[in-house]
Parts: sequence; structure tokens; C-alpha cells
Amino acid sequence: MNVFSITIEIILASLLLIAIMYCWKLDQSLKSLRSGRDRLLESARELQSSVIHAENAIGALRKSADNAGRDLQAKIDEARAVAEAPPRQQSAAVSDLTLRRRSVL
Repeated sequence: MNVFSITIEIILASLLLIAIMYCWKLDQSLKSLRSGRDRLLESARELQSSVIHAENAIGALRKSADNAGRDLQAKIDEARAVAEAPPRQQSAAVSDLTLRRRSVL
């Protein structure tokens, strides 16, 4: 073997070592990227679950608000009926309204 052949083999071995180190570093970067992607997917699933939960809560809140609105409107209508009744009928209407409220409670 001559010096030229040994020099080329040393250069090739050095390039091979550089390529191995680069591949190892690339593998580490890919592992990190995969791990980040998995965490991102997990976060997206949690966000989806939170959105569904929030939609259900909003629906329940709407139902509750509708029921409260109907109850309030019924009480307003009763109060207007009492207010519009002649004075003699107001005392009877007030006692009737009091009985209705007691039966509801």
C-alpha cells in the first residue's frame, strides 16, 4: 500500500464518521419532532373534548334561560292582571295569586 491509498482511506473513514454523526443527530431531531407531534395531537384531542363540553354547557344554559324567561313572563302577566283588575277584585286576585305561589313553592 502506498501513502496515497492510505490517505484516501483515512479521508473516506473521516467522511464516514461525519456521516454517522450527522445521521445520529438527524435521528435525535426526528425523535424530538415525533414527540412534539404526539403532544400536539393529544392537545388537539383535549381541546376537542373541551369544545364538546362547552357546547353541552351552553345548551343547558339556554334551556335554563328559556325556562326562567317563561316563568318571569308568567309572573309579569299575573302582576299585570292584578294591577288591571278593579279595586274590589284586586284583593281577591291578590289572595288567589298568593295561593298559587304557595302551591308552586
